[in-house]
Amino acid sequence: MNSGRYAVAIRIAALTFGLLIVAAVTIANLGYGATWWPFLDRIPFGDKLGHIGIFGIFGFLCNLAVPGFRLRFLPRFITPATFVLIVLISLEELSQAYIPVRSCDFFDWLADLTGLAIGQIAAGLNSRRFR
Repeated sequence: MNSGRYAVAIRIAALTFGLLIVAAVTIANLGYGATWWPFLDRIPFGDKLGHIGIFGIFGFLCNLAVPGFRLRFLPRFITPATFVLIVLISLEELSQAYIPVRSCDFFDWLADLTGLAIGQIAAGLNSRRFR
């Protein structure tokens, strides 16, 4: 597979994964989260590990899908893809304060940011392989 096909495949994977996250957030906002993923309650720190894993994968895919440029107002260690995801994730977490079946949790947000950092670092380490 040539580099052009890899780029398209990674962008499709990032978009698909993003849509799965939107679906999961919608399910949780409707109050059905415990029905769909009850196993997380049986794993120590399962919720936080889930946040790290989901946003680690999403950060990895998004950073590979949108490579190679910088925004002047960002510190060098934050990519534009990660910055956009930080904003979206922060807004989503804050919105949970206004949804009766959800709770705004600072530690969920920290787990999300941890996942994003891991994903960005992994993408940076593997970016040559996928170009």
